[in-house]
Amino acid sequence: MQESLIEQSQARVREHGYWVSSIDRALEHYGVALAQSSLAYNLTSNNRPAPPFIEQANCNLIWTEASRLADDDLFGLRLHRLFTPTVISMLGLSASACSTVATAIGHLSRFLPVISTQVRLELDREVSDPSLILVPIGNPHPQQLEAVLGYIFRLLGQLHHANSGLIKRVVFRRPVKETGVCRRLLGGGEVDFGEQYQVVLSQALLDKPLATADTFIATRLTETFQDMIASLPSHDLVEQVKRRVQLLLGSGDISVERIACPMNISPRHLRRKLSQEDTSYEQLVDEVRRETAMRMIGEGQLSLTSIAYELGFLDPSSFTRAFRRWTNMSPTRFRQQVAELSKDR
Repeated sequence: MQESLIEQSQARVREHGYWVSSIDRALEHYGVALAQSSLAYNLTSNNRPAPPFIEQANCNLIWTEASRLADDDLFGLRLHRLFTPTVISMLGLSASACSTVATAIGHLSRFLPVISTQVRLELDREVSDPSLILVPIGNPHPQQLEAVLGYIFRLLGQLHHANSGLIKRVVFRRPVKETGVCRRLLGGGEVDFGEQYQVVLSQALLDKPLATADTFIATRLTETFQDMIASLPSHDLVEQVKRRVQLLLGSGDISVERIACPMNISPRHLRRKLSQEDTSYEQLVDEVRRETAMRMIGEGQLSLTSIAYELGFLDPSSFTRAFRRWTNMSPTRFRQQVAELSKDR
């Protein structure tokens, strides 16, 4: 289902509006501004408030004009050295509070939409050198992809500052003539090009504990990012409902009324629309609980009792029965299998 949701969302992609101001701030280092572009003027005029989101086509226009004004083919990759939005710093802090490098990378992948809605991250651990792959959503500008790549590289570097061997190689989707400049912008490491943007990582270091781990901070910031994810625009009804359910988990009230009201539709109409999508409100609640349970157990930061209440179950035994229905095993056995798999790796 996740793949189908991504495909459906590609019909109309909107990016965070803060990218416009971030690009403009970075252009100050070149002595230019987006206002100098007649094409970009309507999106950057000081006479109108900055939009929370902009259409992908408009974002691509901004990138085209920015790289032209800067006369820099590596402007996007250079962005992380020129300006860092608060939300990116915040995501880096929450990732550093995770228990292991792999958990932190999973955290970055899960909450990347708060940084960019045009890219998703996939960690491929089925190869000898695991890779964190940047998968485009819609048709983002190459400068956008390379800007995200630069920020991801920076956040990964913060995960284990005492260990410079985590990142082995960075792969660009386009041929890069100035590989030496790219290495300097990324702070070292091998640079190559291939079919997709990716960061190749050290398998041996993925399961290494983080000295900066802090369960309290990780839990609180995760709640904040869940709230932010739920507020993102979506033209897919199923995705909107799942985001609202995720936000209400643990509240003790995940009623259809609490989902429908903020969407300005009646519960009856919501159920009818979901039926047209070949699903139901109850089925989506079950899916969100299952996905969240497996992720939280895999992260290993909370007890099974705490996870049960975080998912909105009245008691741990209800959670155990549901988990057996989802996976044909108990939560305890599932956690043991996750631990055994980590050891084998």
